Amino acid sequence: MSKQLILIDRGGWWGRQNRVVGGRHQKSTAKKFGQHKHKMRQVANLADGPSLPMRNFALANHSNRPTSPMPANWFPFPADYRQGGFLSDLTAGFTLCILLIPQAMAYGMLAGVDPVYGLYAALVPMVIYALTASTPHVSVGPTALASLLCLNGLAGLAEPGSAEYLGYAVLLAGVTGALQLLYSILRLGGIASLLSRPVLSGFVSAAAVLIMVSQLNTLMGINAERAGFLHSTLLNLFNSLESFHWPTALLGGGTLIVLWLGSRFLPKKFPTFFLVVAISTVLVWQLGQSWDISTVGYVPSGLPSFLLPELSMASIREVLPVALVISLISFVETLSIGKAFAPDYEYYRVRPNRELAALGLSKIGGAFFQGIPTSASFSRSAVLEGAGGRSPVSGILSALMLVVVLLFLTPAFYYLPKPVLAAIIVFSVRNLFDLREMKRLWSLAPKEFFTLLLTFLFTLFAGLQYGIAGGVLLSLYFAFARAARPHLAELGRVEGTNAFRNVERFKGSVCDPTVLIVRFDSELYFSNADFFRDEMEALVAKKGDALRAVIIDGHTINDIDSSGIYALTRFLEGLERRNISLYLCGTIGPVRDMLFKSGLMERMGADRHFLSIQSALAYINDASRDRGWDSPAVQHG
Repeated sequence: MSKQLILIDRGGWWGRQNRVVGGRHQKSTAKKFGQHKHKMRQVANLADGPSLPMRNFALANHSNRPTSPMPANWFPFPADYRQGGFLSDLTAGFTLCILLIPQAMAYGMLAGVDPVYGLYAALVPMVIYALTASTPHVSVGPTALASLLCLNGLAGLAEPGSAEYLGYAVLLAGVTGALQLLYSILRLGGIASLLSRPVLSGFVSAAAVLIMVSQLNTLMGINAERAGFLHSTLLNLFNSLESFHWPTALLGGGTLIVLWLGSRFLPKKFPTFFLVVAISTVLVWQLGQSWDISTVGYVPSGLPSFLLPELSMASIREVLPVALVISLISFVETLSIGKAFAPDYEYYRVRPNRELAALGLSKIGGAFFQGIPTSASFSRSAVLEGAGGRSPVSGILSALMLVVVLLFLTPAFYYLPKPVLAAIIVFSVRNLFDLREMKRLWSLAPKEFFTLLLTFLFTLFAGLQYGIAGGVLLSLYFAFARAARPHLAELGRVEGTNAFRNVERFKGSVCDPTVLIVRFDSELYFSNADFFRDEMEALVAKKGDALRAVIIDGHTINDIDSSGIYALTRFLEGLERRNISLYLCGTIGPVRDMLFKSGLMERMGADRHFLSIQSALAYINDASRDRGWDSPAVQHG
């Protein structure tokens, strides 16, 4: 039996029906369709896998392969947790809480609400997320990006700082959580792919610029009107320079210098933020009450009360656009952070749909306790992991410590200077500006750099929602453009080998003037079918009258639809009018199935399908050789 006839199908439509062609089903089919149909089936089941002995060997060895450890329980705990795990979580939770308190208050202020609501947003969502998430090393709570999106999305609906604005912010958190929970129920964990890396980088970098510029008025004591765009904010600051306050600017600028020096010369675990907040508060309390520096003021003691958000279809429609953006951005942030830590630990994996559910439930739960929108924090997650956090217990312990602060220590925040909080915000978001990624894309992929740049500029000058929408649309355009005009190459034999490569890249490749060999590096479907046909006809015309055969290397064509079948049929008809033969080699199972069901395989003939380019060339050069198509094809399900 010829080598081409020991054929395998790993479970295609025909392989699932029969173990060996030639049994009862084959005989009935041969009676119905004739012997030529049987030959077509043999072609349709050309191998796309190893031979039977090799496959059995692979299956036998697969059962002995080590598998990645999977968590036996809902909560991601390491197997050796009893050996000092709780103490590690206690240390990590305390360290996280020290960083969380000033950041949460600062991000509450950035969101347009009183700083205490940032603490409320850090409490309940952190507990719910710890109990429901698949990763123990991600810390959720108020973040700079979520707070800025909240402020920009709601500033046109109510005055920031007002009770009405707070109601919208709480409702926004609930609607965002409901959307993420819906994504999880619908198993839309792959929704993160809507944001390509250039889009996300451009958006986050622009958001970092907007956040830093938005804090300049608080940092320097300027009474400037809020604005959602870069140019408007800068113009308002310039027009309000007469209100510049030197004591505020000195304290804010000095705080930035201290934070920078601490990041350069002190250990990462050193509580720089906490000490800066404590020292500046004591300084203003004891010495600076006459300096006229704005402080946080009265912070109510006690835990947030349970309140139902005010729901109406009109208000939900008003917050829905920004809720859609936050739901997507916060999920991408959380997934990115979790996947950054997960490879270093064997006792858990990041589950996208579970993360969506955890984020959604945490936001919904927070909304019932006056929580503003939350997300995963890059800086706090790094601190939690770096301080030795090993399980969800670390987040819960941090929340318990925050409870103590809310119950007993809020009066200490009265003299906390707002410019210090503004300096913490500016310092925390400085690394979000991704200049390194911009430089990399500029040299590596100019189109992707253009996507990043457009997203960056749209976000700065048109608004956050329009910025990310424009970036996504541009990414989709480029993706469609690449799909519509995929790579197609004429192949030649590399001299002295049996390898066939792109003649444009391998200038010394040997080409037979009577044979055209082409590789199409994409699925053949409606988007690129016309492009495929046009390019193929152009190559045929370029070869001239000497051309006698066209070979399509099909191993890179992973799928084909009816439009692709139509284009291939029309191309075949054009070749037939010029007495040129068409050969296909290396086509995979799903493509062969479509060729068979469409009748194109039968029309081409059984002797036009091969496993390799070499086999096709051997047959073309010796067409009289019997390929033995009457022999049965060995198959398995």
